[in-house]
Amino acid sequence: MKHPVCMEEELQSGEMKSLKIDRIPVVVIRSKEGELFALRDVCPHKGPALSDGSLDGTCTANEPGEYNFVKDGEILKCPWHSWEFDIRTGCSLFDPHNVRVKTYEVTEEDGKVFVHL
Repeated sequence: MKHPVCMEEELQSGEMKSLKIDRIPVVVIRSKEGELFALRDVCPHKGPALSDGSLDGTCTANEPGEYNFVKDGEILKCPWHSWEFDIRTGCSLFDPHNVRVKTYEVTEEDGKVFVHL
């Protein structure tokens, strides 16, 4: 079922909106490129709202001493212990096969943003 969450102009690039849909905490994110994502707004580690954290990037390396900044604005960082989650997949960066946050489909229709639960 789709649920309206806001008008599209209310969620600018790089912004997050936290809300509850049928008592489920959800964070809706518009990436820097304008894409929409929605995740369960609870860190699986200790339970704080991920929306109280920050949208950042992360570093990768091909060899020691090399740092490549990637996924700018696509990593949601937990405010308590800095656990990091990819907003596209909900997967954690440290253990993507076992630790993840539920994701939801998001659409824009007639100037409104909807989350599908």
